[in-house]
Amino acid sequence: MVRLKAFLTIMLLASAACSDANSPDVPMALAMRWTLFDAPVATTSSTTDSASREPSPIKLAEWAPPLTTYDTTFIAVQGKPSTHAIFFQQQPWMTYPVKYMELNIPPGAEFVDADGMPVPRGTIVPITVHADSGVISFEFGPHGSSFSERKPATLSVWWLFADLGSLSAAGLQVWYQGNSTEPWNALTTQIDLAGAYLEAPIYHFSNYAVAW
Repeated sequence: MVRLKAFLTIMLLASAACSDANSPDVPMALAMRWTLFDAPVATTSSTTDSASREPSPIKLAEWAPPLTTYDTTFIAVQGKPSTHAIFFQQQPWMTYPVKYMELNIPPGAEFVDADGMPVPRGTIVPITVHADSGVISFEFGPHGSSFSERKPATLSVWWLFADLGSLSAAGLQVWYQGNSTEPWNALTTQIDLAGAYLEAPIYHFSNYAVAW
């Protein structure tokens, strides 16, 4: 793992050295997160302790690339597993597209309507997604619909382009809000420091954010 991080650091620094002098120093900023002496080890943590504080939303960095879309619709089918994602717009210094968020609907997951009844198998279920342009948050619709508690979906979010400041990524959590008038609540969150992402189960088509 350390050798891999060292290689990524070298490649990013080389990209920074070859980039346009007038362009944002994004590769250099990224390289600083993947240094040889601070190579993160894959770890996980989970917590749901949110009673003692309000969440502090995590902003996207000023040098973060724009997203490929901020409003989209994922098309899912009842009874079929599927994976849906939003990416950052590819930049000249990127060798491949960088993922921002992913919604994974596993085998056995069930969509439930606003009355709590599973929709018929084979039904097309459009899931609307709005991604905020300033902070890491998402609004899923249609509101009122949900996944069965027996088999929820999983939301994964990558923080490589987040503005963490002096905060530790190990303290990040996925938070849930039923609607704009309700308080935010932390979800059980799995954190992968090596992969620079976190994930949490989601049951409702509502508001979600990454916060500290």
